[in-house]
Amino acid sequence: MSLSTLKLLMIPILIVGGLWAIRNFTGEVATLYTSDAAGQTYTTRIWVVDHGHETWIRSLDPTSPWLDRIVNQPDVQLRRGKTIANFRATPHADRRARINALMAQRYGWAEWFLSRIETRDAAVPVYLDPVS
Repeated sequence: MSLSTLKLLMIPILIVGGLWAIRNFTGEVATLYTSDAAGQTYTTRIWVVDHGHETWIRSLDPTSPWLDRIVNQPDVQLRRGKTIANFRATPHADRRARINALMAQRYGWAEWFLSRIETRDAAVPVYLDPVS
């Protein structure tokens, strides 16, 4: 294999690896625990933003499996650092512009960079209402 072929093969690997690193190691990355109708629990690594006393997450894909699970089973858990809390999750598409702006403010260059790859036009913000 020639050196130029090797370089061409490395470009997608570096891009995918870089995107993975940005999503998982830039700022706070929380873990969302959702359940399906059968009780199977799923974990999703996700960015989170606080607005006053409100906690928000966001799905960039309105057909995301974790978002579908929230619609059907809104009781979720969110782990931030070592703390796990219970919430009732409610999608709010009408808050898209505000939550996108808060995410951009919180995650800075990483959010800017990723927004050039994936649009935020169909993002679905999800409010996490604390459950005691």
